[in-house]
Amino acid sequence: MGRNKKPNKRRLKTMEDVRRLLADTVNKLNRDEIECNKASKLGYLLQIMARVIEGSDLEKRITELEKTLISKGD
Repeated sequence: MGRNKKPNKRRLKTMEDVRRLLADTVNKLNRDEIECNKASKLGYLLQIMARVIEGSDLEKRITELEKTLISKGD
């Protein structure tokens, strides 16, 4: 639980990335490798990231549907 460990450079681009980091955090908490306070903060931030990724994915899908509808309307 030292502060001089290298920061995790994991990229959170997909829901699977978020799920993996959340599972890793839970496992570390169960092994007492991370403080409860830090795990709680990470869990909260991961919830936010999941919502952002979900919103971004939905936005992309809607844009593609709109393009399809516009092209079929021609």
